[in-house]
Amino acid sequence: MSLILLIGLLFSQTYDNLLQDGIDFGYREQYTEAEAMFNLAISKNPMYPAAYLYKAALLDLYMIDFSTNSREKEFFTMIRKTEEKSDYLSKHSNHRDSVALAYFFKGSAFLYAAVHLGRQHKYLSAVNVGVESIKYLKKSIAFDSTLYDAYLPIGVYYYAVAELPKMLKFVKIFIPVAGSKEQGISMIEIAAKRGRYVKVLARDALSWVLAYDGKRQESIDVAEELVRDYPGTRAFRWTLAYALKRDGRWKDAEKTHRVILYLTLRDQKDDPYDVALALYELAICDYMVGKKQIALYYTDAANMFIQSCPGTEESKTLSKRIRNFLKMLEKYRKTGRKTPLKVKIPGEYGT
Repeated sequence: MSLILLIGLLFSQTYDNLLQDGIDFGYREQYTEAEAMFNLAISKNPMYPAAYLYKAALLDLYMIDFSTNSREKEFFTMIRKTEEKSDYLSKHSNHRDSVALAYFFKGSAFLYAAVHLGRQHKYLSAVNVGVESIKYLKKSIAFDSTLYDAYLPIGVYYYAVAELPKMLKFVKIFIPVAGSKEQGISMIEIAAKRGRYVKVLARDALSWVLAYDGKRQESIDVAEELVRDYPGTRAFRWTLAYALKRDGRWKDAEKTHRVILYLTLRDQKDDPYDVALALYELAICDYMVGKKQIALYYTDAANMFIQSCPGTEESKTLSKRIRNFLKMLEKYRKTGRKTPLKVKIPGEYGT
């Protein structure tokens, strides 16, 4: 197929098809292809907010995946564009469903910005932007209760507020009123079944929430379905690995982490943090199933990779965890012990 014909076919797609294709490419971690779809959608309808929002989401996913802030400036440009186009849409539309969508796009953009700021430890800014986000998202479903995509962020918010640690309960004074934990899970389930653009993302969020909430087999079932649908995607295998570890299924988790390591080395071999993390998590699984020497081997390798990372808070935290785990394994190696060490595995896995 000639390049001219290919370009013609792409431009003949509808705006919605371009969005759907871009989102699907994003789930498959094919960032170049996803960005091309969103750029085409923007060129088709530069006044509509959706493509700006999902391009911002893609850029944020890329930065999370590769542990970088290299596209932060462009990310915030897309956030501002989404806000600008959403305001225009709400002011120049007489239809409730269009106004609802405008509020949804704006609220979602603020939410992505809040999460990004939170990862940078800019907590006050993150909370302020997050509060605005929830206000607009609630407005969106007040105008259109069938806007199921908005149910996902609101549901996650309800669940997260309900599960705040005791020491942070005072935060509720400063944030919008939230529903119950059960309402949160229900809204995420609705988004996973009936959402237009966020079905897959909602299923991923549902798996994490169910695993954390103790519904571990349900969580595993959802995650395994995602892995079947997107076999080459690292993110959904991380979700499955988390659910398996929460359920104490370390052998299955070990197999999953071996695939994660393969995919990481295939796609992120030049990103030492991601390689170090994949090696470290695999080492924990190997230790838990009794493969002490293999665990030591992978921990040594993780320690080597983490040394070449920039001195970010994230890499410092991982480096400390790796060193602590390595000390335990070194003691085992030096003494030639035959009995397992009492290694404290992170509590996030429920052990």
